[in-house]
Amino acid sequence: MKKTLFLVLALAACGGSSGGGPARADDITEIRYAVLPCGKKISVELALTPEEHARGLMDRPRLAPDSGMLFVFTSGGNRLFWMKNTLVDLDMIFIDGALRISSVSAGVPRTRPGAPDAEIARVSGYGAYVLEVASGAAAACGAEPGARVSFLSE
Repeated sequence: MKKTLFLVLALAACGGSSGGGPARADDITEIRYAVLPCGKKISVELALTPEEHARGLMDRPRLAPDSGMLFVFTSGGNRLFWMKNTLVDLDMIFIDGALRISSVSAGVPRTRPGAPDAEIARVSGYGAYVLEVASGAAAACGAEPGARVSFLSE
């Protein structure tokens, strides 16, 4: 039976959209899946540290359709992503502390090899979490502002 991380959801909901932080790191590390509004389960790799945030999905030649990366921050806030060396087109789903989608950047283009810095995509939004998935996944699953996502441990 798949257990939802109720503690993550309960603690996150207490923070609401005012930027309350996610649950403790030891609970966050148990997240294995993000569930999109349509019920699609995405296997996630976690980015928990500043170093993992900076590295993200850089230099990866592909991203499986049912996988992604979940960036976890210590609190809600405005986030800016610079997509240097990102080799796949992505959708970026910004999620607040209550696990509601605050914004979606769809079809974020991959970085062209040798592109000057001025041509590299920059994406921003508000969130305590940011979920990067294959381009097209957000629209296909009804991921839009106000919709909820959830996290699963198994």
